[in-house]
Amino acid sequence: MKNRKINILKILSLVLTATMVFGILISCADNNTTDTNTVNNSNNNDNAEVNQDDDEPKAEEKILPDLPEITFDGYLFTFLSHAEGTAGWDWVTNDPRELVAEEETGEPINDSVYKRNTMIEEKYGIELRMITNTDEPAVLRRTVNAGDDAYDAVIIYNNNVPGVVTNDLLTEISYLPHLDLNKPWWDPAVNSMSVANKQFLLAGDLLILDNEATNAIIFNKDLMAALGLELPYNLVKEGKWTMDRMLEMSRGAELDLNGDGVLSYNDDRFGFITFNDTLQALLVAGGGAFSQKDSNDIPYMSFIEPRNINVLEKAMDLMYPNSNTSVFNVQSVDAGAGNVTWMRAYYDTFEESRALFMWIRMRVVEVFRGMEANFGIIPMPKYDEEQPNYHSLVNPYTGVLLGVPKSASDLNRTSIILEALSAESRYTLQPAYYDIVLDRKFIRDEESSEMLDIIFSTRVYDIGGVYSFGSVFADFNSMASNQDRNVMSYYERREGQFIRAIERLVENFERLGD
Repeated sequence: MKNRKINILKILSLVLTATMVFGILISCADNNTTDTNTVNNSNNNDNAEVNQDDDEPKAEEKILPDLPEITFDGYLFTFLSHAEGTAGWDWVTNDPRELVAEEETGEPINDSVYKRNTMIEEKYGIELRMITNTDEPAVLRRTVNAGDDAYDAVIIYNNNVPGVVTNDLLTEISYLPHLDLNKPWWDPAVNSMSVANKQFLLAGDLLILDNEATNAIIFNKDLMAALGLELPYNLVKEGKWTMDRMLEMSRGAELDLNGDGVLSYNDDRFGFITFNDTLQALLVAGGGAFSQKDSNDIPYMSFIEPRNINVLEKAMDLMYPNSNTSVFNVQSVDAGAGNVTWMRAYYDTFEESRALFMWIRMRVVEVFRGMEANFGIIPMPKYDEEQPNYHSLVNPYTGVLLGVPKSASDLNRTSIILEALSAESRYTLQPAYYDIVLDRKFIRDEESSEMLDIIFSTRVYDIGGVYSFGSVFADFNSMASNQDRNVMSYYERREGQFIRAIERLVENFERLGD
């Protein structure tokens, strides 16, 4: 998990230890003797070492990367990234704020980045900088084709990954000698993006845009109380937060507030606000995916497997208004109707307490900092209680991944700096990110932090969604928009395109990295 929290048992243990020490000191003073018990009470929770019985939980110690002692004589380590403000209409400004910071400003993420970078720059004798461009894939392509080593690392939008990887612009990860992908600051979920046992992409604690693109559900706590519903935190923790439970709760929330007999996004109340993207998100949440991989690491289309069809049917029950009138798909709004836009329909309906649940990508949480009502965050629901784990999709549109340009000149140096930055980000950037998400009066509760742990530790990358074999991602969005349930007939029409798209990808991967 990315967040490091102090368990309440550890706090109690500290208090008991301090009490015992105080008693011992008093007793020893009476006997003119000295007895001391040293406790390391570092401000860094990960470095805290407390004398405890063996059966007591212990604070996690900070893990250090296994890297050589080396300096790089003032080398300018350069990231290439997208320019600020290049995201979609529903997105908070998506600047890559996790990479560089010019000075401390009092803003948690900025200051954690500044602290981390200063530490790494001084330790390794480098300077970190970021260059942004509105078309970073084109810049990367020109740079690599020219053999220019201007960039040491690049952040890539998920929907740009197909063109970047298949055009042989990135270094295969196995050529980066100092990356230890078994360390906790790297995200193993990205392994699903390899093909034919070749991997060109990374994700982990150096990034927060992968957090911010992760799917989740937010709910209106005040409205839930008014409806006499129990907050779903316990359902989540007990493994009982399912699509059926969410459907049951959302159906009880709809209300024709203006009494005109028609549910309208302008005036009335809904149980669930969705996007077209929500259909894939629910498929993944139910344990499915557009595409899986076989024992040879070769993708195949899997969404028509019997269990996945069952998941999709339940997902459609949950989000299609023709069977569940409490649902509002904001992408059904005509953006040209007066001053109405998707974005305002999306934000206003929830902010005005006219929706119980809303599907989000995590960055959207920051939009509601001024909302008067309280709300909470929970993971996407399971298909049923027998499903072992929750699954939280990283959105194919707005997520990012990390890569190293094929023209990078010193892979030894590049891998050292990326490993060092990622390791330190675990103890600086990630706690700061949690503070940003949780530091709102309406979601500041113990349960919300636990929910973030569940959401981020169950991230999933669906290779079929990112590469959109045979346009499957766009097609599923159209199906959601049209409330189309004919999944099998869709597959039968497009099967040949799926097969050819995967064959082309595999052929590309087999020649990559040479």
